[in-house]
Amino acid sequence: MSNSMSDDKKRESGPDLVRTLACFFVVGAHFYLNMGYYNVPLAGPKMFVETAFRWLFVTAVPLFFMLTGYFKKNKKADRSHYMALIPLVISYVLISVAKMILYNRLYGKIYTVKDMFINLGNYQIAWYMGLYLCVFLLIPFLNKAWYALEEKEQNILLGTLVFLCTVYPVWNYIAPSYFVGIYPVLFYFLGIAVHDRRWRPNRIVLTAVLILTVIVEAFISTRFTSTGNFDWNLISTADGTYGTLFISICTVCIFLLFYDVNIRSKIICRILSSISSVSFEIYLFAGAYDAIIYQYAKRFLPGPVEAFWWFFVTVPLSFVCAYLSSLIFHGVVNLALRKINTR
Repeated sequence: MSNSMSDDKKRESGPDLVRTLACFFVVGAHFYLNMGYYNVPLAGPKMFVETAFRWLFVTAVPLFFMLTGYFKKNKKADRSHYMALIPLVISYVLISVAKMILYNRLYGKIYTVKDMFINLGNYQIAWYMGLYLCVFLLIPFLNKAWYALEEKEQNILLGTLVFLCTVYPVWNYIAPSYFVGIYPVLFYFLGIAVHDRRWRPNRIVLTAVLILTVIVEAFISTRFTSTGNFDWNLISTADGTYGTLFISICTVCIFLLFYDVNIRSKIICRILSSISSVSFEIYLFAGAYDAIIYQYAKRFLPGPVEAFWWFFVTVPLSFVCAYLSSLIFHGVVNLALRKINTR
């Protein structure tokens, strides 16, 4: 969800489209947490459809890491690279504090000043920030490692990471799980590979594979759950969901479908570029609007089945509100920084 832009002079509309989709997927995934999806039986056609889309939306995080590799493949361990962290930290701190104050108003006092500092430090209020920060610090060295290899060695590395990150969640009795958590490195390297090699598989095949994969995921999740509810350990692990084989397939399909799309409409390109430039802030603000929207929605919609069609209202509403708030936030912060610099 970084605000990184292309190193190329001409902005590419395809990656902006991918990032916009990933942003929407993040907000879409929040629907499941807020409407109690994980606490009800996965029975009936509506729950099957919701489960299929749930697996689709989980690709958001891997997509962001592929975009990071795509854009930051040339970054080195220099001042400019590390200075890029400052805007992210500013956004993280200010918006997270505002969210905790909001939560105190909505739910009663749950965050003291001490709690706020603790949550900022351990990233509980926005877990992705902590994960991205770790990858960000490794980026210059990941780039050196990647480009020190010949293409054949790069392919072997990708194959090794696919095995280490994705095989265990599927066959968790025959493969070790020690490296499931390094899936961000896998997707980072995949992003570099796509940028350098410009893979262009048949889009019809990609679409078919994507649809088939989410259907298979939904079928397994709904038919073979041992509890009746969503089983985190059925075809993934609670901590390794993003690196599971099915998610990896879906992520790569989505990225390859859209990364090289050439959008001719200047208006659409500007909208996508605008969303892409505040993607991290959208992620942060969305949690706040989710809290407001779903607090009222739950009064009339007791569960995910009843809320099925309301997905098309609550999720776009939260996304648009988060996007507009992000634009305002960026404008205010940039204005403040300009005034500070002119003193």
